[in-house]
Amino acid sequence: MPDRLPPLISAAKTLASIPRWTELEDQFNFTVPLDIDGITQIGLRLRGKCNRDYADQNLTFQIEYQFRDLAKLVPVTRIDWRPLKQHQNPNFGPKEFRLLRFHTSHHHLFQENYDWMVGNGQPLADNIKAKNLPLAAPLEKEPKDVAGVVELMGRLFNIDGVGAIPAPPWKAPRLF
Repeated sequence: MPDRLPPLISAAKTLASIPRWTELEDQFNFTVPLDIDGITQIGLRLRGKCNRDYADQNLTFQIEYQFRDLAKLVPVTRIDWRPLKQHQNPNFGPKEFRLLRFHTSHHHLFQENYDWMVGNGQPLADNIKAKNLPLAAPLEKEPKDVAGVVELMGRLFNIDGVGAIPAPPWKAPRLF
């Protein structure tokens, strides 16, 4: 695990460009590189993704990082807004987060997941394959709309200028 990752996550970041949502099968997504002090950071990007047919729910933003020994970028912190599926924390990590179950929006914290990935004695690649950001925490307040979750994501991930991210171009809301 590179020692360079925690400073990248804590640094003030900006979007390297204005992202555009693209449609692939039943999803919309975008990826955009992140800048620190005006320099685009190789292997560090923001991804947004959502289901095309579920307006105003199931929206995810995550920072992804390219680890030296892995072929693909992997999430290192994430916010899930109004997810369709519940998330349950495992029985490890900080006591206050153990076995928490989320049916609503939540944040997969960088530091707690990083500490688990580097401190459990297993190879990094095995940790990432076995559990994708297993530890989450509740949000302080549920965002009311896409603009609210984008603003919250910017604060949690320390990214300036996220107000330029357009809302996903959802189709008609899905009827249940």
